[in-house]
Order: sequence, then C-alpha cells, then structure tokens
Amino acid sequence: MKLKIFSVALLAATAMAGPAFAAELVMKIGTVSPGDHPENVGAREIKRLVEERSNGDIEVRVFTDSQLGNQREMVEQLRSGTLEMTWVTTGFFGSWVPEMGALEIGYLFKDREHSFRAFAGELGEEVAAKVGEHGVELLGYFEAGMRHLTNSKTAINGPDDLQGLKIRTPKSTYHLRTLEMMGANATPMAFNELYTAMEQGVVDGQENPLSNIYNAKFSEVNEHLALTGHLHLTHMVLYSEDLWEKVKPEYQDIIRQAVLDAAVVQRAKVAADDASLLSELEKEGMKVTRPDRDAFAAKVAPLREDAIKEFGDGAKRWMELIDAVRDDG
Repeated sequence: MKLKIFSVALLAATAMAGPAFAAELVMKIGTVSPGDHPENVGAREIKRLVEERSNGDIEVRVFTDSQLGNQREMVEQLRSGTLEMTWVTTGFFGSWVPEMGALEIGYLFKDREHSFRAFAGELGEEVAAKVGEHGVELLGYFEAGMRHLTNSKTAINGPDDLQGLKIRTPKSTYHLRTLEMMGANATPMAFNELYTAMEQGVVDGQENPLSNIYNAKFSEVNEHLALTGHLHLTHMVLYSEDLWEKVKPEYQDIIRQAVLDAAVVQRAKVAADDASLLSELEKEGMKVTRPDRDAFAAKVAPLREDAIKEFGDGAKRWMELIDAVRDDG
C-alpha cells in the first residue's frame, strides 16, 4: 500500500512539473489543405527534419485543413507574431506587394521545370527581398502546381466554352484577370468556402492542380475537367519576421535548411500526383478534355503589357528573367 501511495504521489508531482524534456522552441505551421496533399507532405517533412536535426530542442506542430484560419488570416498572424510559418502563392501576396500579382499571369511559365529555374535565380532573390519588407521572412519555395479547370456544366475545348461560366479563383488580381481573358466569369473566393459554393451552385467551377481537385473531392460536385495548364503557381514558405528574430542563429540555420530539403520531397509529391491522379479522377466520373493551350495563351497574352504599364520596369524585369530561362540549356 505504501508503494502504491508513493507511486501515485510521484506521478502527480511529475504531471505538475511538466514534460521532462520540454522543447526550447515550439513552432506552428498552418495550411489550408486536407490530408495527404503535397502541402502537408512538405509540412510534415519540415517537422521531421527540424525535430531530428535539433535533437528535439525544436517541436513543430502542423495544423492542416484551415484549422488556424484561411490564408489571409494566417499571413496576418505571421505579421502580428502569433504564428510561425505558413505559405501562400506569389500572387496571393499581391494584397501587400501589388506587383507580385504579375507573377500569376496565365502561361507565364511553360512548365514546372521552367518555374523552378526562374525562382532558383535572381527572380527568387528579388521576390524574397520584396516580401521581406512586410513582416515576413521568406525561407524557400514550394510548388503549388499546374492548374486546370473543372466545372459542373459543360466540356471545355476552347475559350468559347468558358463564356458565362462562373469560375472561382483566389483573391489575386492577375490570376482573376487571366480567367476573365480566357473567357470565364471569374469569382474570387477563399478555398475553404469553395466546395460548398460549387455544391450550392454559387459558382459553376474552379481551377486548381490535380492534387487539390482530388483531395478536396471536387469530383463530387464537378463533372468536367479540362487540362488547360494555364498557371503554374509557386508557394512562398514564410516565417513571422518578429518571431524569426527571436530564434537562435543555429536554429534558424536548421529551419531554413529543412525548408529547402523539404521542398525536394514536396515537389516530388506534386509530380507523383500529376502522374497518377488523372486516372483516379476519371474513375470517379470526371470527363476529361485536352483543350488547345495556345488558343487560351493568345487570349491571355495582353496581360503582360498591362502589368508592365501598371508596375513599370520592375514587372518588365521579372518577365525578362522568366523568359531568359524558358528553355533549359
């Protein structure tokens, strides 16, 4: 009996004292994506690498499915110092740096490798400097993926088929204008509101990478999938500037390198999804078309000059940097 009383007392004392090996830094990552989406594969890889390389001195907590808010809310949490890490596309950050929207003009990148080359060079460095003026530290780039169109009304084979269709886009000016130039009635909306909006007929469809379409179960509310490949988007992996300045330099090195290494894994997951999910979506009943991308690209082309008129030499330089690495070699 004495042994039992001693054991209970010891357990109570231990519980009051807290964990025996508490982490020195607790770091939260917030995403809007569900399940095994490539974003969350990347988030979990950051967690694994950071915790392993810090010998447990840093604990990483991953919150998926918009648990911490939508993208705008999480960026504001970064800027106010209440969340450590999230990511948004370059164009989404146009709310704070308007010229960033020009990086989401349709058909600016011919494929994923072209985008990787561009952001690995001067473009990526200049984007990091721009966003760094707005309360965040840019640590690296994840792949947001090549976007395609879905809708509940009709097969899409060319620009004429998009006329009158209400298509949801993110709240990014040139992203939205791309869909308008392609022929759609573009409707900005938060991602976490999208499924219900399509289910209720508020919008007819949307555009996203195959991984988003599959993981968010859009095949349940959209029958038609058109492989337009109109946008290849890049996620900026962002850390709160206020909180980053409080992180030990050696921990900063661990976190930054973990983001770069996790990007390799995250991009591989995007590529694997692109290779496998089309057949899965067809099994779920989606009817797939392969429109002439050149016809859509011709419609969108004037947006380049519009962006240069609006933002000046900075936008022109970014487009020149992108065009300079269009072909590998």
